[in-house]
Amino acid sequence: MLQITDRAAGMYREDMELSGEDEVRLFVRGAEGFFLGVEKDASDSDDWKTVVNGVRFFIKEDDLWMFDGMTLDFCEKGDCIKLH
Repeated sequence: MLQITDRAAGMYREDMELSGEDEVRLFVRGAEGFFLGVEKDASDSDDWKTVVNGVRFFIKEDDLWMFDGMTLDFCEKGDCIKLH
């Protein structure tokens, strides 16, 4: 399943000003291709969940296909997040 690096999780924690109880939903967005969507949201019991570097991430079942075998990390330049 999805691997999320500590650096990426830390960036979300700082940029989104997350508290200890906040959860971050990762999802599929797209019109002309598929893109990573990210938002604060509340998970359901059947969602895929992980905690990385103190950040609580989740993915709804319908979006799991996009994240299987992927890694969420910083870009080479360190100024953006990439899914590879």
